[in-house]
Amino acid sequence: MFSLLLFIIGGIFGSFYNVCIYRLPNELDIVSKNSFCIHCKYKIPFYLNIPIISYILNLGKCKNCNEKISLSYFIVELLTAFLFVYSYNLFGLSFEFFGYIIFYSSLIIIFFTDLKYYLILDKITIPISLIGLFFVIIDLNPFNTNFYDSILGGIIGYLTIYIIRYIFFKIRKVEGMGLGDAKLFLMIGIWLGIKSIYLILASSALAGAIVGSIFIYIYKKDKNFQIPYGCFIVLASALYPKLGSLFYNLL
Repeated sequence: MFSLLLFIIGGIFGSFYNVCIYRLPNELDIVSKNSFCIHCKYKIPFYLNIPIISYILNLGKCKNCNEKISLSYFIVELLTAFLFVYSYNLFGLSFEFFGYIIFYSSLIIIFFTDLKYYLILDKITIPISLIGLFFVIIDLNPFNTNFYDSILGGIIGYLTIYIIRYIFFKIRKVEGMGLGDAKLFLMIGIWLGIKSIYLILASSALAGAIVGSIFIYIYKKDKNFQIPYGCFIVLASALYPKLGSLFYNLL
């Protein structure tokens, strides 16, 4: 029963994350305004805004204008609901439980803001970096990162992307990466530690290159078209706590 309650609470948080994903990049209020359809601006009443269930019952469409609602809304709510249950199964009701949820919730928001708007927002990465540092200082980080590894991971993560960005600009005279990517690596380094940076950077760059090449080949895109690299960083970061130690043990 408690897992079901957590699933419901997670869905509610996921609904709020959807608000953040749409409104923060568009500089809209995320607190006081009611939910609305982005197509017709119809104010959605609470009984039509039940996380997960409403999307299914309305067949992924606005009740007022019948326009399709992005599947991402449903995915975010479902992912967050499962995240709450999974976190509880890992840590019980503890500080680590809350830390795990905070970190992965930020990854969910960052993934979809970058996917939809090519934006990694300081409003997410900087506060979550500070929260991560707090969990490390009180020695309750869910990923067992110590203070030294956390500080070094944040600094190296940020500087690595900053230097790559600087060199790319000097050679190509165009922005290859944004500072949002650097601040994302700052956040990741603080939470996951210095060892995570090398593997996440390498795997995300490889995945981005492969997917980018596929898009160029299939959709005949110009080779300079923009890909949301932050999405690949997020995916690599999400998998690292489970696969990172396995990889290093094989070396």
